[in-house]
Amino acid sequence: MKQTEEWNSTKSRIEIQIKELRHQLHICPEISGQERKSRSAIKRFLEENTHFELHDCGAGFYAACRSSAPEQEKKGIAFRADYDALALPEGGAAHLCGHDGHAAALCGVALLLEQAKGEGRDPGRDVLFLFQPAEETGAGAAPCCELFDKEDIEEIYGAHNLPGFAFGEIYTKEGTFACGSEGLTLRFTGKPTHAAYPELGVSPAPAVGQLLTEIPAFLDKKEHGYGGMALCTVIGVQMGEKAFGAAAMKAEVWLTLRAERGADLEKLRQIILTRAEELAAQDSLTLEAEEQDVFPATENDKTSAEKVLKACGGRILQEPMRWSEDFGHYLKHCRGAFFGIGAGADHPGLHTETYEYPDGLLLRTAENFLKLL
Repeated sequence: MKQTEEWNSTKSRIEIQIKELRHQLHICPEISGQERKSRSAIKRFLEENTHFELHDCGAGFYAACRSSAPEQEKKGIAFRADYDALALPEGGAAHLCGHDGHAAALCGVALLLEQAKGEGRDPGRDVLFLFQPAEETGAGAAPCCELFDKEDIEEIYGAHNLPGFAFGEIYTKEGTFACGSEGLTLRFTGKPTHAAYPELGVSPAPAVGQLLTEIPAFLDKKEHGYGGMALCTVIGVQMGEKAFGAAAMKAEVWLTLRAERGADLEKLRQIILTRAEELAAQDSLTLEAEEQDVFPATENDKTSAEKVLKACGGRILQEPMRWSEDFGHYLKHCRGAFFGIGAGADHPGLHTETYEYPDGLLLRTAENFLKLL
């Protein structure tokens, strides 16, 4: 009974510590690629509260809890959290996706493990805590994959809070947890002319109009053989200038492509690029294409997803999340799974101005990660 009371007291202390850390991160939000203060704050917290090794990794870093077992039969296990904030349209940033909570919760796992090791309870394997920047742009995970060259890792896990789902409940599934997506910019360039003589120029308008009307056909599951959901969302179109004496000669089309499976995303991209090239050639236009914010599908390993469901008492997610998550890069290197933790059925949605990560979820999240050991 005394041990239980002491452990509960320890957890209460840790919960206070990680709440304070989250609040510290929340008031200094930094956009992807510029998370210097956040990175320093997390590293300082771990240095002051654990004996773990700290190593740079990509633009992020990881903390290593080394097992003292004389003969480790298992390879290491990695847990990952992100810590960038959402860029706001009007400038600046805000933690409207909960990455402040993700980072603080993972620090909570580190503190729980530090306490366990201090009491002589060894995890029996190396545990790596990966803290990653730039998730919002999809640029942070790929460079951090150098972790797999530096450490011998058998499996990796990550989590995201889920507004709209029962508070504290764990959700995951085998296969796709979160869809793959990418931004695609198509630039059409023709020939300038006076608005009085449109026949002497080359306008991108017909090609752009035709491409946009054909988008539903690009998504035809039966015709193209997609194995799951495929979407193409028009983000915007920009053509010409508000100068009524000159005909438009340039146009940009901004699309977001999204698919449940990585292979389908590649197929959709190629279908659109091929058709855009055909339309450009047909009208004597030049075409440039550029990809941005590329996220691979987060496709969970079956065994790892089952482990999360069993160890954490989780529920099966019925449909993949339509939003994207760059954790999929890690799953190309080793088996693992991404899971969600309910933030409350009525909690404000991600990326909305009233959203904030709920403090009550921090310790619950940390304890569920710990169960995966």
